[in-house]
Amino acid sequence: MPRRRTLMSLPLALAAAAVLSAPPALAADPPASAAAPHPSAFADTTRPVRFIDEVVVTGARYPRAFDKSPQAISTVTRTQVREQVPTVTGDVLEWLPGVDESKDSPWEERPILRGLGGQRVLVLMDGSPINSARGNGPHPSLVDPSQVERIEVVRGPSSVAYGSDALGGAINIITREALPPVGPPFQGSATLGGSSIDRQRSGYVELMPRLGKLTAFLSSGGRRALDYGVPKPQGYGFTDAPRVPHSGFSDYNALAGLRYPVTGHMDLKLGYQLYRGKDIGLPGLHVEVPDPNGGSSLFLQDFRFPNYDRDAANLTLEHAYPEAWFAKSLARVYWQRERRNFYSHMSIDAAFYPPGFLPPGTQDVIENEDRFLDQKTWGFQTQFTSRKTQHYLVSAGADLARDVTGGGNVLHDYTVDKYGTPTSPLANSLSASLPHGHFDNYAGFAQTEWYLAPAWTLNAGGRVTHYSYETERSLRAEADQFGTPAQYFDPQSVSRTALSGSAGIVYEVMKDLHLTANVANGYRQPNAQDLFFNGPASVGQVLGNPALKPERSISYDLGLRWGPRTVAVSGNLFYSTYNDLIDAIQVAPPPFPGGQSTFQYVNISEARIWGGEVEGEWRVHPQATFRASLAGAIGDITNAAAIQQLYGVSLPSAPLPNVPPLKGTAGVRWTEKRDRFWVEPGVRWAWRTNRLGLVTPGVPFATAAKKEYALGDLMAGARLPSGQKLVLGVRNVGNVSYQLPVGSIEEPGRSFVGSLMVDF
Repeated sequence: MPRRRTLMSLPLALAAAAVLSAPPALAADPPASAAAPHPSAFADTTRPVRFIDEVVVTGARYPRAFDKSPQAISTVTRTQVREQVPTVTGDVLEWLPGVDESKDSPWEERPILRGLGGQRVLVLMDGSPINSARGNGPHPSLVDPSQVERIEVVRGPSSVAYGSDALGGAINIITREALPPVGPPFQGSATLGGSSIDRQRSGYVELMPRLGKLTAFLSSGGRRALDYGVPKPQGYGFTDAPRVPHSGFSDYNALAGLRYPVTGHMDLKLGYQLYRGKDIGLPGLHVEVPDPNGGSSLFLQDFRFPNYDRDAANLTLEHAYPEAWFAKSLARVYWQRERRNFYSHMSIDAAFYPPGFLPPGTQDVIENEDRFLDQKTWGFQTQFTSRKTQHYLVSAGADLARDVTGGGNVLHDYTVDKYGTPTSPLANSLSASLPHGHFDNYAGFAQTEWYLAPAWTLNAGGRVTHYSYETERSLRAEADQFGTPAQYFDPQSVSRTALSGSAGIVYEVMKDLHLTANVANGYRQPNAQDLFFNGPASVGQVLGNPALKPERSISYDLGLRWGPRTVAVSGNLFYSTYNDLIDAIQVAPPPFPGGQSTFQYVNISEARIWGGEVEGEWRVHPQATFRASLAGAIGDITNAAAIQQLYGVSLPSAPLPNVPPLKGTAGVRWTEKRDRFWVEPGVRWAWRTNRLGLVTPGVPFATAAKKEYALGDLMAGARLPSGQKLVLGVRNVGNVSYQLPVGSIEEPGRSFVGSLMVDF
C-alpha cells in the first residue's frame, strides 16, 4: 500500500535464561538443554528486575548485558505486555523513548524510530525479517500480543546485524516457545480480556505439554473490536458518543512450538505462527472533497483490508561446543507467507467528466478495487559465536533470503444516479501493480568485542550484502472496452552490493557507570515497490523507478548507563545524516478525477535528524517504583532542490515530515508487600507538535499539525486467592481529545480495560 510520505516480573537469572533460549540468539554456556528452568508462563504480578540489568540479543545477535551495549536499546517483557491489555502489539511500544507510531487505524500502526518509519524500520519476528523486498511496510499487528515473550527495540542503524531496512533501527518481536524438558508434564492457562471504548472482546488458551524429552508450546485465540468512540462534544449523552467509522476489526491467531534435545548439547526447534485478520478498517486513509453547494461529496474514497493473513514456520538447530573455541552455532530455515486484499471504494461526481461521456442521469462514477497480494519468503540463517576469551569474542554468520510476489488488482466500475440505482452494468478489469519475479539477497556479517583494558571494550562489525532482483514479463493491464490493448511489464533486473559497518566503545568509569560511543552506517536498498510499482495507490497513480540508488545514513551516538542499587538510568544523544532518501514527486500525466495525481519515486532528499532519549527507574520504597522516559528529535531536509520540488517553495532547509516532537511518559507502581496486588497510575504527553513539516501539495491531511496533549492512565492487578490473575484499568482517564503527532485519526476517549488469566 504505497503512501505519499511514509517518509517488569521475573528474577534476573530466569529472565536471562528466557532470552538466551530465544532464536536466533546464540547463547553462551551452558547449552540450551541444560539451561535453567523456564519461568512460569502464567500468573505473575511483579515487574522484572531493573531494565539496566537485563540481557539483550537483538543489537548484536548474541547475548550481552544491556549496560555494556554501545547501542540505544529498550525492552518490553511479556509481563508488561500482558499488564497493558493492548489491542495490538504496536500499542505496547508507546511507552518507550524514541518510538512513535504512524497510525491510520487501531490495527494499522507502523512504528517510527527516531523520526524514520515505514520501510526504514526493520521489524523482525524471532530474528527473521517481517519486512520483505515487496516493500509493503512492516506491520507488528501481524504478531498477536498473546504470542509475545519479549520485544527488543534498537534505535539507530542496525544494518550490520540485519541488512537493509534497519536504517532507523530494528524491532525484534520474540515469541513464546517450548520450554526445556523439565518441570511438570502439563501446564496451561486461559485468558479473557476486553475494553469498553471499542466493545472489544478477546480470549486465548495456552498449553505446554511435555512427553519425555519432547516439549511443546501451543496457543490460540482471537478478538473482535468494533468502531471505537472518541471524546464526546458538549451535548452528547452517555450512550451516544461519536464513533470513528470503519475503525473496527476482528482476528484470530495460533502459535505452536516443539523442542527436542537431540543430544546433551544440541536442541532441535520447530515453530509455526498464524495470523488471520478480517474486516480491518482504515479510517485514517479516508479522502473526501465536499460539495460546496451542499450536495453529496464530489469525491469520496475509503480503504480497508477485508482480509490480512500471515503464516510463518521455522526449523532451528542450536549446538553448543563445551570444549571448543566455537561456543555455539545456529542454523535455521524459515518460510513465511502474506496474503491480503487492500480494498478501496471510490465515488467520483459526474461533473468531473465531459458532457455525453456518461449515461444519462448519472450522478456518480463508482470504482471499487480489490488489490490482492500473495507473497512468499524463504530464508536461511546461520551463525557461529566463539567462546569469550580474555581479549575478544567473535560472532559471524550468513543470511540468505528469496521473496516471490504474486497478486493483482480487480477494478469494479459502474455508474449510479442520485438514488444509487445503477445506470450502467458492472464492468470488471484486471491489472497488476507489480511484475512477477523473485527478489534475492545474500549477506555475510561479522561482529566482535575486543577487551582493550579492564575498563574499555571495543565493539566492531561489518556486513556485505548482494541484492539480485529479477522480474518477468507479466500482465500489467488487460485490454479494455475502449480498444486499448493489453499492457505488460517488461522483464527487468537490478543487481547491487551494499556494505555497512559499525564501531562502538564502552568505558566503565566506575562500578555501575558506563559511558558509550557508537558510529554506524545504515542503508535501505530500494525494494520492489520503489523500483517497479506501476498502479493506483491511496493518493493516486504511483510509478516506480528502476534507476533508484540505496538510501544511506551515518549515525553518531553518545550514551550513559548508570545503575547503582535502587536507581537505573539510560540515556543517549544522537546525530544522523541521510543521503539519497527516496520520495515520490508529482509527474505527468495530468491529475486524475477527484484531484488525484501521478507520482514517481526518486532519490531526492538529503536530511539530518538529531535528538536524545532517556529512560529511568527509581525504587523510592521497597514497594514503590517510579519510572519515566523522555525523547525528542528534530529533523530537517537540508537540500534546497528537494524542498523546491516537493513543496514548491524556496528554502535552504525545511522540517523533515513525520519526525515526532518531544514526548514523555511517567508512572509510579506500588506493589503490596506480599505481591497480592499492585496499582500504577501513569501519564503520556507530547509537546511541540506543530513541527511536522510543510503541507504536502494534494495531501494536506498527511502533515496537518496536531494539538499538544497530556493524558493519564490507571492500571491495577491482583492475584486472586484461588490463583487467578486479574488486571483492570482505565485508559485516557480524563477523556482527552487528541491525535498522535504523526497519526491520521482521533484517538479513543476514556476506556475501561481488563483481563482475567486462569491457570490449569
